[in-house]
Amino acid sequence: MANLLKGPLIPMLSLAGGIVMSKVLEIPWWVGVFPIACAIAIYIFLIKKSSDPVAAYKAGKWHIAWAILLFLGIGVTNESFSRPAAIEEIYGGASPDSLYCEVTGVLTKTYGDRIDAVIEGTNGAKARIRTGVTEVSTGDIIKIPSKYLHHIASDTTSIGRKIMPMMKSAGILYSGWVSPKHIEVVGQTKGIRHFFYNIREYIESRIERSHLSKSTADFLKAIIMGDKTGLDEDIRLTFANGGLAHILALSGLHIGILAGFLIMLMMPLKFLGHYKWGYLISIVILWLFVAVTGFAYSSVRACIMTTFAFIGIATERKNFAGNALCSACLLILIVDPMALFDVGFQLSVVCVGALIAFASSMNPISHRHHPVLFYICGAILATIVATAASWVLISYYFSQIPLMFLPTNLLLLPILPVYLSVGILYTTLLCVGLEIRLLGHLLDQGYNFLLKSSEMLSGGADFVINYQLPLWGVLLWLILLAICAIIYNRKNFT
Repeated sequence: MANLLKGPLIPMLSLAGGIVMSKVLEIPWWVGVFPIACAIAIYIFLIKKSSDPVAAYKAGKWHIAWAILLFLGIGVTNESFSRPAAIEEIYGGASPDSLYCEVTGVLTKTYGDRIDAVIEGTNGAKARIRTGVTEVSTGDIIKIPSKYLHHIASDTTSIGRKIMPMMKSAGILYSGWVSPKHIEVVGQTKGIRHFFYNIREYIESRIERSHLSKSTADFLKAIIMGDKTGLDEDIRLTFANGGLAHILALSGLHIGILAGFLIMLMMPLKFLGHYKWGYLISIVILWLFVAVTGFAYSSVRACIMTTFAFIGIATERKNFAGNALCSACLLILIVDPMALFDVGFQLSVVCVGALIAFASSMNPISHRHHPVLFYICGAILATIVATAASWVLISYYFSQIPLMFLPTNLLLLPILPVYLSVGILYTTLLCVGLEIRLLGHLLDQGYNFLLKSSEMLSGGADFVINYQLPLWGVLLWLILLAICAIIYNRKNFT
């Protein structure tokens, strides 16, 4: 833990602090230049002091000051440049008749389609458009009348207030109903992102044309490709009520399972004495997977941490999970400061941070003497810790607290690695033109078992508390959790 204080923790917290401060106070970018300039001045002063060993030793504690100021200023400046702009700010009272948007996702609902799109010229502001049945797909450039879009802050209904935090975390500032006849496709995005999107479409088309049942195919696309557009709302609610909604979103759990699957495939290289190549090839495949599935923040975080771990193994260097987590967050926030306000990123970081701080050292079972009991106890502790860390965010963003989260995850989560491994193997074979019916049958039966078990254990919505925790409650709980982590690991700080 002492290495964490000397490593990327302070820069990461300073960067996040600068981003939050800039977001809340709407600070202009040039304000961040001042702490950056002060950081450079302090650094130059300390470098000059280093010529005298005694003075350098006394001034050593001040190195943390320039690091804090530097990343604080970077956070302010970076957030200011990345901050989505409202249409009203750009055009004032003379908004254009039509807006051009890049479609980032299309979800088929009972009433029609729900389109998420980035509004051009707004530095990334998104709109959620409800419409009828359309032919719009991800990557299309659409033209819509601006009069149908309204800022989400104007929705004062109780439902609107509840979903507003979730929408803001996704960068969605506008919503509205637009008739399909008023949505005009005028082009399509190009470049590397479109290239990976085409690969994703090819893989999903192979899954859809397989002999899997439609519900299983939609579930497989969700947990492997991150595409939840085909899932029925009832299916989502069943998993959400059972506390299993996280298995439908690409996260560190999926990346970890895929990494383990790849290491098993690379075993022949280990027997040939080239195990390092196996880890390097696995890193490349993991990043290709993240690219094809759309660079979700949680999967990027997990992939960065896995990359650090694999490089450490290949170079025979010790890897500390805390440093890896902070380094991953630091890289993500430098590239995209808006990731800090994404619910997936927050849940991923909070859960992994809690697991590193508590679960890794709370297991009382000896791995050497009782390996099976060790893993069972570890799974129970990991579920308890993740639940204790994440329930406040789930309540704040989703306005619900699933009471059966713990037993449902303990009983069903161990099945997911096996199911996901079979799904990856089945999908890989599909892409090369080979379908094994036995694997497909196992996937169908496994999906039905997960769905029915989740519904039975959760009791539908009977064991769900519909409550939205206020923001101050979320912050208070996370601060208390951090204090507990420091007290629990206090021996490691010395």
